[in-house]
Amino acid sequence: MRSLYRRLSLLLLAGALIAGGAAADQVITMQSHADAVTVMGQKSPAKDYTQTYWFGNDRMRVDDDENSTIMRLDQKKLYLLDHAQKTFSAIDLPVDFKKLVDPQMAGMMEQMMQMMAPSVTVTATGQSGNFAGYACDYYDVAVKVAMMQINTTGCYSDKILTHTARYQALAEAQAELVPNASWMKDLAQKIKGFPVRTETTTAMGKKSFKNWQELKSVEERTAPEGLYAPPAGYREVKFDPMAQGR
Repeated sequence: MRSLYRRLSLLLLAGALIAGGAAADQVITMQSHADAVTVMGQKSPAKDYTQTYWFGNDRMRVDDDENSTIMRLDQKKLYLLDHAQKTFSAIDLPVDFKKLVDPQMAGMMEQMMQMMAPSVTVTATGQSGNFAGYACDYYDVAVKVAMMQINTTGCYSDKILTHTARYQALAEAQAELVPNASWMKDLAQKIKGFPVRTETTTAMGKKSFKNWQELKSVEERTAPEGLYAPPAGYREVKFDPMAQGR
């Protein structure tokens, strides 16, 4: 469940890095909270954590509490890191989901996703706000999929970053990791600006839980050596789309 929330959060971030050529990388830090949740008998406690986004000239990295995603445009690779297991998966860019699984599995998963195709509504509320010194405009996003309803209210600022192409590439690559996910790419294209505050409520039947993110800082830093590569000692494993779906 939280992996779905993280993916939606990433796709809702429709901003990007400053145009290439800067000596330092753009670093965005978000403070995040996730409520406790129990899904199919699996319990996850409430937690507060930090998400950090690094934007370099031809590379990007997103870190949260458990995982990291690295995009290397120069290598045409997407790396997915699992820090608990100390493993990583390397995926060729552009992402082609049908190449990630055997043909029979790809067909079955595509049929399943078509049966669970979500309805998505994006509404500009006309309200404005200000977080961490950045003026922003509010949007409501409602996603209905099967027995699950996901409602997000976010305030987005177009004053933080100016160039969107590289971040859009990251969002689209993330979307391609599941079959029939064109709606996710659509979502990233409809909302412009960087989310300085988002609040999400996910409801399944009578149960619901909330998550929120808020901008903490925007700065320029020199990236540590090796930041945009899998760490030494991590073991490479084959990408598992079923685990991503969960």
